[in-house]
Amino acid sequence: MTELYVRLFGGFGVYRSAGPSIVFPTRKARALLAFLARHPGQPQGREGLATMFWPDSAESEARRNLRQALKLARRALADQGDAIIVSQGDALVLESSAVEVDVDLFERLHEAGTPEARERAAALYRGDFLEGVNLADGPFADWSMIERMRLHERALDIFSGLLADRLEVGRTESAIDMALRLLELDPLQEHVHRRLIRLYLERGRRGSALEQYHVCRAALERELGSRPEPETEQLYQEIRRCRGELPASAPGRSAQPAASPSPPAEAPLLARPAVAVLPFAHLGGDPSQTYFADGLSEDIITALAGWRCFPLIASSSTFCYRERGNGLHGIAAELGTRYLVDGSVRRSGTKLRISAHLVEVETARYLWAERFDLDLHDILAVQAEAAEKIVAAVAPELQQAELRRILTKRTEDWNAWDYFLRGWSLLNHFTAEDNARARSDFEQALRLDPTYSDAFMGLASGHLRDLFHIETAASREEALARGVAAAREAVSLDPNSSSAHHVLGTAYTWVEDYDAAIAETELAIELNPSNAFARMALGNRLDLIGQTAEGIAQMLHALRLNPRDPRRFNFMRFLARAHIAVGEYETALRWARKAVQLRPDQPDLHFRLAICLAHLDRTEEARTALHRSERLRPGFLESRQNWQPYTDAARNEHFFAGLRRHGLFG
Repeated sequence: MTELYVRLFGGFGVYRSAGPSIVFPTRKARALLAFLARHPGQPQGREGLATMFWPDSAESEARRNLRQALKLARRALADQGDAIIVSQGDALVLESSAVEVDVDLFERLHEAGTPEARERAAALYRGDFLEGVNLADGPFADWSMIERMRLHERALDIFSGLLADRLEVGRTESAIDMALRLLELDPLQEHVHRRLIRLYLERGRRGSALEQYHVCRAALERELGSRPEPETEQLYQEIRRCRGELPASAPGRSAQPAASPSPPAEAPLLARPAVAVLPFAHLGGDPSQTYFADGLSEDIITALAGWRCFPLIASSSTFCYRERGNGLHGIAAELGTRYLVDGSVRRSGTKLRISAHLVEVETARYLWAERFDLDLHDILAVQAEAAEKIVAAVAPELQQAELRRILTKRTEDWNAWDYFLRGWSLLNHFTAEDNARARSDFEQALRLDPTYSDAFMGLASGHLRDLFHIETAASREEALARGVAAAREAVSLDPNSSSAHHVLGTAYTWVEDYDAAIAETELAIELNPSNAFARMALGNRLDLIGQTAEGIAQMLHALRLNPRDPRRFNFMRFLARAHIAVGEYETALRWARKAVQLRPDQPDLHFRLAICLAHLDRTEEARTALHRSERLRPGFLESRQNWQPYTDAARNEHFFAGLRRHGLFG
């Protein structure tokens, strides 16, 4: 029988089936209940809980603090018989039959995917996960942030589906309500603004349509410092003509907004795309605060320079465009850039809001836009943190935009940069066939430019990725030797390339020279602190040599830098193994499941999922995961028989102990 209702959307609250909300005496007691409630019915190891909530305390002290928080939580719940928070050996579990949790139900409804389920899920979403609640710092805060972002994306998916559902059956008024709710979640979805404007026009509500245009324009100007897209402006002109405010267009011609400049006929572009960072606008009333916006722009330029893939225009050239009088197309033409990074800064007391966006000038498209809300505790630290986050997002978006561009060109027109970019994209498919095609592209790039460091870096990555697919010892030795040689050549051609040092560190890891591997990876981060993949690699390598706590911290930092990258399943693969190493099997299982959800075609991910399940004595589920990995690549389990990821026998034995205890492996 359900005794409690736990609300995690839009804050935190625990209620009895009939009665007021329950008051918990401490933040940690509330945080403990919130964490257990996120996955009711799933045991959470006490060691992992202690580490999550008291990461800086000694193990004995952290355990003692956990017992106290548990005691206070049970007292608040009047859980005298331990029927709600149940002890199972060295784990705690929130009894699923005793509680109903809004997020848990939301997830199940999202998975169901029917219009009725979406309606029920939308009603549950009262705000972001643990919105406005600071229950605990450290690892719990990191976990909360990742959950908040993931659930926010699911809410957008559900509301978008509901909008489509309602439009399909002609429920215009309820579609309007859903569009408004979507814009509450993300006011920068310009296509939703346009849909809402058209819905208003269908209902004859021209005044509401006009007002919605102004809401859209104000949001874009406030958050991004930009104007609406041409399609939105054209819709606005149509509204004004309907109201008799503009003459009808001449036959055969469509009205264009006068304020939208035409792109220049020619813009000098380099073989690789040039990028310019314009000075961020300061939106506050105090001109003396402009220094922060300028400092942020300088930090972004410095951090982007660490990627070395794109020619970067110096601040001495870009800062003269503070007033934007020439328009973005004019600025890009004068600077010879294909992309512009722009944004704004608004300060209110101790709060800081930074909006940033990446523009592809040729198409006038916003490739990426994001808002960052930060506490102004240390202005220099906040400035560096904001720049790091912006650059970590912008650099991958630039590569994706360039990949889309080159794939529309004829192959005979490609230059070395184009071949490198396609090769790098193919590497991320993680298949033997695409790996071979990627190496061919890198080799073609080197035929065009024999001194191209990035092409050697890509070639090294291709040879090292082959090690996941090659079975014979002789072939593995050859691939490894080629990978090491190409990585060393990449570094020798460009000693300041973070990516080159990163891949050389990977090569040293494969030859088990961990001191050299960590030194190269630390240098990669020093050269480019925004390189999330180098941070993840460092965390992985620290775990391999036994410094797992520090390794996990680096990996979580990498995920914060790059929370949406499609390759993040690799981050989760390494996190799962690291948490197994410290006995946090439930946490390891969560990361393994997330990795499998992102790439269900990867046999190694199912294998690691099986390891996590076996440690938790979920034998049949582990056996199923092993069968899936073998079906995906016959012979895979045999190839893993002698795998020893760690540098000492005891840790390797512990890693496989669950599978061997149940007779599933080895």
